[in-house]
Amino acid sequence: MLHVSLKCQYAIKALVRLAAAQSGAPVQAREIAEFGGIPVKFLEQVMHDLRTAGLVRSLRGKKGGYTLARDPAQITFAAVIDVIEGSHGGAGRMPGDDQAQGLVEPVWQDVQRAVRDVLQSATIADAAARAAAAPMYFI
Repeated sequence: MLHVSLKCQYAIKALVRLAAAQSGAPVQAREIAEFGGIPVKFLEQVMHDLRTAGLVRSLRGKKGGYTLARDPAQITFAAVIDVIEGSHGGAGRMPGDDQAQGLVEPVWQDVQRAVRDVLQSATIADAAARAAAAPMYFI
């Protein structure tokens, strides 16, 4: 079915953190890493890909960090997967070329289309709103 790499999951978490930033203020890499449980070195690679794709901006200096380059309501999970994983979006085929595969392959193609439809309707803004509404537990 769908395989989403850890790098892609980190990219989505990073974008959600940026979308949750107050008034679009820059968010430092350390804060993004803490929010998403992302190793800082890995975060650098993720943010480079997101910056190259025009989804985030980086600002240097003491008050620097990252900001979204686009409206989070316009950034879908599918778009992030395309940036990080490529346009195949983790889709694959069942192995083998036998007659049975020809009978079940249309079902897997329907599954892939349904998953893609969900990912195209899920936005970073939606995920940030859910994150803001989630209860926080302090120990």
